[in-house]
Amino acid sequence: MAKKSAITGEYIITVEDNNSIRVCRIFDNVIASLREICQKEGMEVDPKWNTQQLGREVIKRFGDGTMAEVGEYVVTRRPSGSIETYRTYGNTLGALREIAAKIGFEIDPKWNTQSTGRKLVDFINASK
Repeated sequence: MAKKSAITGEYIITVEDNNSIRVCRIFDNVIASLREICQKEGMEVDPKWNTQQLGREVIKRFGDGTMAEVGEYVVTRRPSGSIETYRTYGNTLGALREIAAKIGFEIDPKWNTQSTGRKLVDFINASK
């Protein structure tokens, strides 16, 4: 269960019941995220592949046929054949800094991950 959360663009920031912070990015540009995964993993990409073809190749190489976990990324193939990707960040504070920079939120360098996450969630929710 979560105490509170906020969504901004592709990002979801969650303050968990134990006050830990979780950041997830659900990609709108799926093909770009698949290319990012392939680049990080050294996988060759045929420039002719569309999103579904590239997604199938990533899942075949790193997963079980319907889903693949590749580092911080998860790639899923839906029954319709559509591909979805999301990323869960191991470096939560780095992800919070990335989000803050995109939305113009100033982070105090004295704040820890929990303080930064809570304040960023409050900022995003107050801006809506």
